[in-house]
Amino acid sequence: MMTNKIEDTLIAKYHDKTLASLYIARYNTQLINPIQWADDFIGQITKVADHPDILKIQKSEKESEYKVDSKSIDYFLKFIQYKPLQLEKKFIFLFDAHDISVILSNKLLKIFEELAPQYCLFLMVPDHSHMLATVQSRAIQFQISSDSDVHRPLESADMSKALTPAQLLDLFKLLGAPGTVEGTYTEKNFIEQLIQRTLSQCACNEESYNQLTELLKIISTNETLSTFNNSTLSRMTRFFS
Repeated sequence: MMTNKIEDTLIAKYHDKTLASLYIARYNTQLINPIQWADDFIGQITKVADHPDILKIQKSEKESEYKVDSKSIDYFLKFIQYKPLQLEKKFIFLFDAHDISVILSNKLLKIFEELAPQYCLFLMVPDHSHMLATVQSRAIQFQISSDSDVHRPLESADMSKALTPAQLLDLFKLLGAPGTVEGTYTEKNFIEQLIQRTLSQCACNEESYNQLTELLKIISTNETLSTFNNSTLSRMTRFFS
């Protein structure tokens, strides 16, 4: 049974028709069964088994990775050619999405970027597994938490090493920007908490110093930018670019 705020928020977004079309759902393989998570998630939307608006994609036992000619990928491409029959959206869960080959990933980029609002694709990815940056940039990322490991992504962020601007912006897109999964952090609050975590975890070196300098610069000029009605993400992107 789901009790975590992120999953509850996703369900709420489905019902108020603001659910995004592409997510990367990361999970701890020691704590989370991604197939069970998908079943629990869908169970809150429909009780119909084998619903025609739901597709679960897994590699065949003979495949080490998803390829252009994989049957499962062919099913996916056909599935998104038709609108939902009953639900507000068609749901696709692609398990072990880190095993999508580079060639296939590049072929799917346009589909990921232009996935219509009547579809919702979850790329299920184990923690610490590599995903192409071009794929990550097109998705909203969140962490699946177990009942024994409920946490907010920012509070669990490892700041022992300075994050890249792109990684910082990904965090903010998840936690603070309007229309994203949690949407609870203002820019100032988000940066203040990052500074606190950086101070408590980072080693005293030039890399961490430079990151703290950039974070402080964002706070010092944020109010000026907001007076000119810049959108939240445009203000943040100005510094994380």
